[in-house]
Amino acid sequence: MSKLWWLLAGSMLAQKLWRHWLVRRFFRRPIPAAVRAPALVSILQPILSGDPTLADCLRANLGAQTRYPLEFIWLVDSDDQVAQALCRQLAAGARRPVQIVVLPPPGGRANPKMIKLIEGLNHARGDTICVLDDDTRLPDGGLEQCLPFLDQPQVGLAFGLPYYRSFENLWSGLVALFVNDHSLTTYIPYTALAEPFTINGMFYAVRRDLLERVGGFAGLEGVLADDFAIAGRFRRHGYRLAQTPLRHAISTTVRGPRHYLSLLQRWFIFPRESLLRHLGARDQLVLYGMGALPALFPLVLVATLGRRPARWAYALIYFGHSALAFRQINRDYLRGATPARYAWAAPLIEIIFPLQLLAALLSPQRIAWRGHVMQVEPGGGFHFVRRRDLSA
Repeated sequence: MSKLWWLLAGSMLAQKLWRHWLVRRFFRRPIPAAVRAPALVSILQPILSGDPTLADCLRANLGAQTRYPLEFIWLVDSDDQVAQALCRQLAAGARRPVQIVVLPPPGGRANPKMIKLIEGLNHARGDTICVLDDDTRLPDGGLEQCLPFLDQPQVGLAFGLPYYRSFENLWSGLVALFVNDHSLTTYIPYTALAEPFTINGMFYAVRRDLLERVGGFAGLEGVLADDFAIAGRFRRHGYRLAQTPLRHAISTTVRGPRHYLSLLQRWFIFPRESLLRHLGARDQLVLYGMGALPALFPLVLVATLGRRPARWAYALIYFGHSALAFRQINRDYLRGATPARYAWAAPLIEIIFPLQLLAALLSPQRIAWRGHVMQVEPGGGFHFVRRRDLSA
């Protein structure tokens, strides 16, 4: 039994070192040269009021530095008067063109984001279409790190790497620390074993001609995990998904423990009802091998320490590497987004992560998303239980 445990422990430490090495190698690779001349880029942004950082996010993207000409399509609900007023105010002072498109509330089984993207595409004039969440910020030069990948053979969609910058309170900080600790070491390494099978939906870019060739966004409005749905559409048509080195910041204010738990629950239910039910055997093997087993191990390690000096020494090495790797990633790739007062807790996040995962997976299929309450159905469908009250 002891030999088996040490075999597992050795493999878990080896995969941590391997993941970190893959991240460093990934960012040493040059960005491919753009083949096409810079042309108009249409940025579709579904917008919903509520987060106190919304105005700052929208304003930051309007001012992002890039050599690509941009237009923004802001997609707002007809009953969201707060968002409409904010958009009109910001658009009036913008130095780039902004269209504000107001839409009626979606149907009972229609994904609010996808409904907006379908309509937004009708208003877009660009050769390149970017989807950008309203809590996500493009860095200066970010498009230059992403769009050249669309010129690579068989690439249909290019996407970035998210990190969080919200540390205004404890609960926002915990969410941000969780994402910043896992994002790069999760999304990058698995692409060494398999072609990307899903994307980060906060930001992605497609060539308009290819998007229209695969059917656009139409027909995907009944799927809750819209990022997995559009990724699957491109893959079914034979196109590759390109993971690019673009890192985009996300700003989400988490109001307290209840909001924190509901956010994590949604994050874990989405892949359970989308990826795990639709991926092939090889991709599932990669997902479990790269995701589930390494995620559970830190808690197993702590739970079995007992009075075993050798395991305590191993734990010191294991979590010491976690702390040092996170410090390097935060400094070199995430623009120091995680402040020092939170960075020390990265190993702690790895220990409690399995508990959060198990709690979410055992929870009811009901999620809260931007104020909406939705019942998730097996396979990724859903229906509204209660809509957000925008009159409040």
